[in-house]
Amino acid sequence: MALAQMTSCVRFHSHHGSNIVLGENNTVAYRKASFANGLVFSERSLKPGEVFFVKITQTELGWNGHLRLGLTQLDPNTFFDLPLISFDLLPLGQTWVFSIFKPGNEDSEVRLPSEVGSLIGLQYKPYNDLFAHLHLIVDGVDRGVVESDIPYHSKPLYVVADIYGTTKEIQIRQMHEVTSLQTACKAAIMQNIAQKAVGSLPLPKFLKDFLLYR
Repeated sequence: MALAQMTSCVRFHSHHGSNIVLGENNTVAYRKASFANGLVFSERSLKPGEVFFVKITQTELGWNGHLRLGLTQLDPNTFFDLPLISFDLLPLGQTWVFSIFKPGNEDSEVRLPSEVGSLIGLQYKPYNDLFAHLHLIVDGVDRGVVESDIPYHSKPLYVVADIYGTTKEIQIRQMHEVTSLQTACKAAIMQNIAQKAVGSLPLPKFLKDFLLYR
């Protein structure tokens, strides 16, 4: 398991979309009207390896689209003019935003959880001295890289969330461990097979060793 380096609680910044109401010591963000003007930012920048989670606590039928999440080097402390939606931040500066139900390929049929109770997170992991990968985390499981080549040294990286469409309210949740997809798959396999039967599986030796903790 990868440990998130949590240094202090993260809250939402006071600079947010005109339809946003913050509550519970700025850890809950609620969109009071419409489907847009729902941008929120983290109060401070994230550190490499730190995990930021939000839980969807309320949804609203009648709209298209869902929560959008990402990172930006636009500093909310400058109180710059906010657009209606997160994708309109892209021309303003270094911003990486994705829809939780369409990671990567826009033609993908994969849909990630967007209902009440879903826990959605992100984490950036440096792969050299200049750039990092952005990982999507769903219900505690790392689903892999959704953005690459993020320059994490040039400027601080803030979380940006767009409480858009059917997503009505989110709450910041903090976790200290994230299960990798590899570890989750291992747990699922071992729940359905006896340890002594691993040796007979049609798998390469290194995978059998991984399953047996060798």
